[in-house]
Amino acid sequence: MTAWDGVRAAIDAKDPGRVMSLVMRLDDAGRREVADALPRRLRELRAAAEWGFLERGYVEPLLLAGAGTIGGAAAAANWLCRRELAVWAHPRYLGVLPALEKVTTARPGEWRADVGRRIADRIRGADERRDSLWLMAAAFVRSAGAEAPGSDGFAVGWASVTDPSGLADDPFLDALVPRLFEADGVGGALAGDDTRARWDHDRKTTWAAALAGLAAAGRLDRAALIDGCVSRFLRGGTPHELRFFVRLHDLLDPSGDEAAARVRDHVRLLPSAPSTVADLALRQVRRADALGRLDGDLFAEAAGALVFRPEKKLVRAALTWLDRTARTRDRVDATVRAITTVFTAEAFDLRERAVKIAVKHAGRVGGATRETVRDAAADLPEELRTAIAAVYGEVDAAPGPAAVPSGPPPFVAPALPAPIASLAELAEEFRAQRSAVFAWTATERFLAALVESAFTDPSGTRDALLPGAGHLHGTGRALHPHTDARHYWVDLAVHALLEPAATAAHDEPPRRTKAGGPPLRRFLIRRKHELPSLVGRVPLLLSAPTEGSGHIDPMVLVARLERHEAAGAEPGRADLLQALLRIPRDADPDAAARAKRLTTEAGRTLARALESGGPPDPAVECRWVDEPLPAGDGHRPALPPVGVVTVTPTGDVPDGLAGLWEHGAAFTAQPDPGGTESWPALLPSHRELAAAHVLPHQIDPYEVSAGQGATALALAAADGPAGAATATVLAYALAHRDARERADAVEAFLALTARGHLPGGETGTAIGDLARTDRVKPNRAVRSLTEAADAGAHAGVWQVIAAALPHLLPAPGARAPSGVPDLLALGSRTAEAVRARDAVPGLAEVAARGGSSRLVTEAARLNRVLSEGRA
Repeated sequence: MTAWDGVRAAIDAKDPGRVMSLVMRLDDAGRREVADALPRRLRELRAAAEWGFLERGYVEPLLLAGAGTIGGAAAAANWLCRRELAVWAHPRYLGVLPALEKVTTARPGEWRADVGRRIADRIRGADERRDSLWLMAAAFVRSAGAEAPGSDGFAVGWASVTDPSGLADDPFLDALVPRLFEADGVGGALAGDDTRARWDHDRKTTWAAALAGLAAAGRLDRAALIDGCVSRFLRGGTPHELRFFVRLHDLLDPSGDEAAARVRDHVRLLPSAPSTVADLALRQVRRADALGRLDGDLFAEAAGALVFRPEKKLVRAALTWLDRTARTRDRVDATVRAITTVFTAEAFDLRERAVKIAVKHAGRVGGATRETVRDAAADLPEELRTAIAAVYGEVDAAPGPAAVPSGPPPFVAPALPAPIASLAELAEEFRAQRSAVFAWTATERFLAALVESAFTDPSGTRDALLPGAGHLHGTGRALHPHTDARHYWVDLAVHALLEPAATAAHDEPPRRTKAGGPPLRRFLIRRKHELPSLVGRVPLLLSAPTEGSGHIDPMVLVARLERHEAAGAEPGRADLLQALLRIPRDADPDAAARAKRLTTEAGRTLARALESGGPPDPAVECRWVDEPLPAGDGHRPALPPVGVVTVTPTGDVPDGLAGLWEHGAAFTAQPDPGGTESWPALLPSHRELAAAHVLPHQIDPYEVSAGQGATALALAAADGPAGAATATVLAYALAHRDARERADAVEAFLALTARGHLPGGETGTAIGDLARTDRVKPNRAVRSLTEAADAGAHAGVWQVIAAALPHLLPAPGARAPSGVPDLLALGSRTAEAVRARDAVPGLAEVAARGGSSRLVTEAARLNRVLSEGRA
């Protein structure tokens, strides 16, 4: 028996202890023999696995065999970092770490340190193996008594894995604390540090609290931590990435002298840092100012930056600071010059506050400043301009505003890229698809070209694609029940062409591959399972869209089935169903007459669909349930109210589509990984039905960006009724936290308005319901609606506002949701533009409450506009 025979038997028996015992007794020749044979055995074990995934029981024996026999540090690190041999960072699976230390204990310390450094170099912040790779690298480094590796990944892994309650005794503390402020990814790893301390009962403290505590105890340099935070702020980043450093800085609580020593850096943060950082910087600037350590130039720079901030809260805080210190710091002129910038702010209450400050200090400003104020006041509303003129002298009103568009821009249907025209282009697109972010339009374009080429020129297509086909994910990975519905379509189709024998075994997928989840996701997976059986066996895909909305030209579809009949090919059932769903709503009598000449059952099915115009639209209902809903496990979900959407058929539906026409789900915190922005193109003639299917997967408690705006835009390009489901998808996207989602939602709003399809009343009701249930903040919807109004969609915006206000106007004594005064102001503008006369329930009552609050002021103004329109 050779050395490899024994080790192989122990690996196959999944016996890591036996592997370690055998490996540690090998001589140099035996280690070389085993090391040479390991890669081949790994390939064999993967090939024998049902889904191409290595069984977990083989991982630890293979890791130990490689660590104990592979000679070079680079080769050993490569083996330990193989994705197939990943170890989960869970106590159940981490027993391999001491075993790795033991099996390599005879290796030189420099070799172990080198392996640890090379593993550390492989750590990436977004890699799911980050924590387990860090634990492995740290084990090697500690066993060698070496210094901490300097890679960013090692610092990120240390922050992610280490329990902060033990930092005082951590061997990497001194080396890695400075790296926390330098390494990319640390902020993301620690963003949820305070949240984790609440749910992880093994954690006794947070990283921020632990570091601040060590600074207070003298174990860490307090000044270095404060400097580290400030330097990290200056590098920039998203609020998520900087959240931890803001918390740490707050816990360190710099004194006035410490703030003054860094005041220049804090002023530099004010113009463009995320709002949380800018708020922190303003507090530090004010501390320095309180000590008289903010000179005139820095004050002017700080004030000038703050008044241009987009956040009302920051501008309001800046105005308070400027007002309170104008006289005590002898800088009235500088203050008044700075606040004139706010005269052009979008928010009326900010302009009003700036005017009051200017009026308050009018008696102490010089002539040049008075002229500046008069010039800036020209753009103010009449009542504010009058207040300025009373103390600064006559103000000439600015010329009237530029004419606004009288309606939204015309709708331009999305266009599809031209079909792939050659095998060379097909091969180029294949290479691009393998490294590109998934896009359903590009995927369907490639699949249509591949299926047609594989039928007309199979050998030429194979030759064209083979050079780029390394490491294809075949049926095992692509059709695994847990694989994302979007993934591996291209690999699966090319694998079916290049390896038809391997694919044939999966023509009838096992029952276990029938994935659950949303109906449209299940429908996509049915198409995915069918795809390999079509490659090389049908002349083309029936379901490939001819329009950007997802529709298929009826004449083109009839011609495709004619080619199937001429070739004697039977179309795939899921492919046919998808094609039927893509028939336009407007019947084409010529296409219907031509389809009647088809002789196959698929042809007769198409003829009936073209003649009838497709299945009738189902009834879709959206409602909010104020009681907990029963759950399948007998428990009841917490925290009602719960949004519910139901779909009910209103007529006969073709076999295979019943699951799409009868459905019900709650739309609360169920994000789906299937890419819902592509779903409307699967049902392009049934917009409201598509919206009912995507709606449960749009609303997320953490407002994660998941293509909500793109989904709304796809719904706008579709046809069919637009009701409460479409409106709720649009409303949520209009009020999303992510500006990119809101931008797409505004485009969807304008498209629906231009087509005459906007469900304005339902959208306003949805904004009100979503705000009432704390799913959105109305102030974000106001920003989006303002952009739509600026583009000319005054009538549509007013419809939305008129329907939203009854849900958002507060009862006496209650506080209005954020953004309601701005919504009222936008309502006045749009109502005036369209000469609206609608009576908004509850508006007159709010307007009559009296007082000077902005809510009452704006309500009274809108009420006047509507009353004048009715006069």
